[in-house]
Amino acid sequence: MSKKETNNQKKKTSKKMTLAIKIVKSKKSGCYTFENKIISDEEIKIFFNKK
Repeated sequence: MSKKETNNQKKKTSKKMTLAIKIVKSKKSGCYTFENKIISDEEIKIFFNKK
């Protein structure tokens, strides 16, 4: 009988994460607030689009 070696380690995919901070003006009070979020590279353009 031969022994079979199994490698059950999960493959690590390294994603570059970025802390994105933008200044948002409140519609009700008119005050400026910070919105911060940790996002990946694909989401950067979506995060900074004006709504």
